[in-house]
Amino acid sequence: MKTIKHIRQCAHYVSAVAVVFFCVAVVSGCVGRKVDVKVKDAEGAAELQRLETSLRVTPEKAALNPDYQISNQIAVPYVPEYRLGPGDVIEIVYHISYGKTSEEYRLEVQDKISIHFPYHPQFSSTVLVRTDGKVTVPLLGDVEAESKTPGELAADLNRAYGKYIQNPSITVALEEFNVKIDELKKAITTAARGQSKIAPVAVDGRIAFPLIGNMQAEGLTLLQLEKVVNEQYSQYVRNLKATLIALEIHHPKFYILGEVEKPGSYEFTTTTHIVDAIAMAGGYNQRAYLSDVVVFRNDGLERPAAFKLNVASALRNGDPSFNVRIRPADIIYVPKSPLSSANDLIDKVFTKGVYGIMPFTTVFSWGAKDLGGDYDDGDND
Repeated sequence: MKTIKHIRQCAHYVSAVAVVFFCVAVVSGCVGRKVDVKVKDAEGAAELQRLETSLRVTPEKAALNPDYQISNQIAVPYVPEYRLGPGDVIEIVYHISYGKTSEEYRLEVQDKISIHFPYHPQFSSTVLVRTDGKVTVPLLGDVEAESKTPGELAADLNRAYGKYIQNPSITVALEEFNVKIDELKKAITTAARGQSKIAPVAVDGRIAFPLIGNMQAEGLTLLQLEKVVNEQYSQYVRNLKATLIALEIHHPKFYILGEVEKPGSYEFTTTTHIVDAIAMAGGYNQRAYLSDVVVFRNDGLERPAAFKLNVASALRNGDPSFNVRIRPADIIYVPKSPLSSANDLIDKVFTKGVYGIMPFTTVFSWGAKDLGGDYDDGDND
């Protein structure tokens, strides 16, 4: 029976592209694998360092490997962008610019303006820009005001009143403005760190934002949501930029069933491969048949898919091509004997296994050739 220590050592080995397999005392940790370096003295340590240098993933190597990406000319392991989900908590930090700008102020809904007739004061008035963007003035009735500068509105009024009054000379002055910014400030005054608001992603996948209301967040990256939020705010408040910060994140889960020590659901905390997943479940037991491990995948696909993995070969030979990356909502099944047909698979996994630990209602329909006994790699241990 393989030990948990053994499976974890092997998981570390096969999940890297270029890995130094280093055994000081336990040479038999992975059967059949030649030890690259034996460290017994200073020369052995130096040899290990030279080997690590030769195997280090460079930007040139990373460009050819999907498990790596290049950031600022440095090769780093590829980590998919995190996507928001229910239970996540984000902080919205509001940056309001009060700096001088060459752009003229344009009227907004709820701004208060005074319209002054110097020679006909009986027509002078103070009005609010209504939610339809208009103001009501004597003689003319409703006039469009929203998005115009005070000067543009004054010019429109002078042209219109010129039909009734000789040389009206109307001026428009701002009495109260930036009302939306004031509303926003009131909505975020309780924040511990100033102009910000802490908001959770609700169970329906949405977040409630001041002024712009509920917006869909689930499935978006933080940068994608930030872009959409700023686009919405720009329709209401000028000179505003919102920055989103993830305070708490939910960890998506995968599920592992069958011949492992601790079947159940497990959270992702980092990039996880199939051998890592088995190790997280306490390792496989002595009944496990590792040549026919099956992964069910539905995340981001137009229909569910399933595929077999020869984990036995991955452990024995250290071949990373067998050690695929696990995705959120994957279901891993470690059988205790070869799976001879699709019916056998569905009976063992769906009828007796999956429903015990998770709700899963998607209908799978594979033919025998997809998952049946025609899979043979010549490895039955």
